Amino acid sequence: LLREPLFHFVLLGAALFALNARLGGDDAIERDDAIVVTAGRIESMAAIFGRTWQRPPSVQELKGLIDDFVLEEVLYREGVALGLDRDDTIIRRRMRQKMEFVVDDLVALAEPTDEDLVGWLDGHRQDYARPSRVSFVQVFLDPKKRGDSADADAADMLAMLRADPDAWDPARVGDATLLSPAYGNAYLDVVERTFGGEFAERVGALTVGEWAGPIESAFGLHLVRVDERVDGSVPPLEDVRAAVERDWRFARREEAAARFRDELLEQYSVRIEWPTDEAGEDAE
Repeated sequence: LLREPLFHFVLLGAALFALNARLGGDDAIERDDAIVVTAGRIESMAAIFGRTWQRPPSVQELKGLIDDFVLEEVLYREGVALGLDRDDTIIRRRMRQKMEFVVDDLVALAEPTDEDLVGWLDGHRQDYARPSRVSFVQVFLDPKKRGDSADADAADMLAMLRADPDAWDPARVGDATLLSPAYGNAYLDVVERTFGGEFAERVGALTVGEWAGPIESAFGLHLVRVDERVDGSVPPLEDVRAAVERDWRFARREEAAARFRDELLEQYSVRIEWPTDEAGEDAE
């Protein structure tokens, strides 16, 4: 009997219960001996079993599920009665998480109206605005190849292109490069990722139809002519409804969580006892 693990468990449980009764005083939790397994709970067990095993449980399997639930409930209640849930970091974090889930569930019940979404879109236009687009051609000059004459060569070539717009021929003008000589209807953020931020900013401000430069990029020097520019705009709600609704829900959830926390904190008096240093002064 002394080697039986179940006997050790019973003794340990009895000792913990006695200790809790002695130390708990008025804080001892009153035992509730009634456990009711409702029809709804049984249907839920059967449904979960069905989703897991792709078939309904047998009578014996369902009885096993019920027995396991009852045992789990008994052990849970005994643990709470013994105070095993107190000062447990994992349980505290799990309880906090469940409380936050409650707030999330309440917010999820609220459905935004079109007025709500339009108001959100108007208030956050910069988050949904489509960037400007440009169509441009470019002539590349390689500073490594041209050395100190790169700037002078660029100035001469720019003067030639301005004097004779038909002189632009990717096969004859400029240095060899893997870059495309022409970009059509390109978003400026794509241009930025390809050539760099300064290049995209300058190209976005060029006068349409005029050669300009040289403009420096991560690759070298460029002479650029913008043939068309379409300014950025905020799309209509229907085009970005999914993204707007997602962001609206996230913001509402954050606001509700913050309000919930503030209201709870107002119900408590919080005293923080800072540790003291060796000199006995309050730590800062």
